[in-house]
Amino acid sequence: MKTRGRLYSRVMRVGAVGALVAITGIVPLAQRAGASSYMYSGTGYDASYPQGSSNPPSGMSFAIIGLGHGRPFTTNQYAGTQWGLAIKAGLTPSAYFNTGYALAYAKSDTATCKTNSTSYQPKASGHALSALQAAWAIGCSEADWAVSTEPGTPAMWWADIETGNSWSTDTALNQATITGMITELTATNIPVGIYSSPSMWTSITGSGFAVPSSVAGDWQAGLKSCSSTSSGLTPPGFTSSITGTTPLLLAQNGKVVVSGTTYDTDLAC
Repeated sequence: MKTRGRLYSRVMRVGAVGALVAITGIVPLAQRAGASSYMYSGTGYDASYPQGSSNPPSGMSFAIIGLGHGRPFTTNQYAGTQWGLAIKAGLTPSAYFNTGYALAYAKSDTATCKTNSTSYQPKASGHALSALQAAWAIGCSEADWAVSTEPGTPAMWWADIETGNSWSTDTALNQATITGMITELTATNIPVGIYSSPSMWTSITGSGFAVPSSVAGDWQAGLKSCSSTSSGLTPPGFTSSITGTTPLLLAQNGKVVVSGTTYDTDLAC
């Protein structure tokens, strides 16, 4: 992957919602059917701005479309086309978006995320509560940004958490950012997962960080097989939740070239 609600009421004026639905077919959160789980099968692909408007690989079971241009609060100008190509192939696309923490990202905070950040009360000694709440608001606003740019309702949300993007050396700030985005996305009633790798995840969050229990599963980069060599069983994901181990749902296991364009392939676990 390229290094790679209540939400609608926060990022749009109420009067603009009806026009948005008429023009794009995006359905406001209040009208969406709830979804508690999503199970992948077979092999799929993911695409973002590097793939442009090229035709994706055929014969795939699922598609995951990147909404950003490699950094938080940026837009993949091809997302709508890529979404439409997946729909044309009979797939229900999922979506991923770029994440990170930097003070500069606060300029894109939504008003409601800033207000709701005061409810974040972590038990972190030695850290200014205001700084942690500001980080929470950044993550929350990254989620708002993703939802405001989605070409359609995704089957599942994936937060792209990689060391190639901006993150703090203070893992408590990173944890607050991730908690904010997961909390906000959970309000969409669409399953939420995390894309990363064990090493990147530990580098960004530190050791022992338990994500909110609403996280549905993990998508691991650079994992060739879902099965462990000793038991043949699917290993657990790289994150843990406050209620236990998060399942591994997808392995980004290879690449395929279609008419000169390279796509990552993903294996359902």
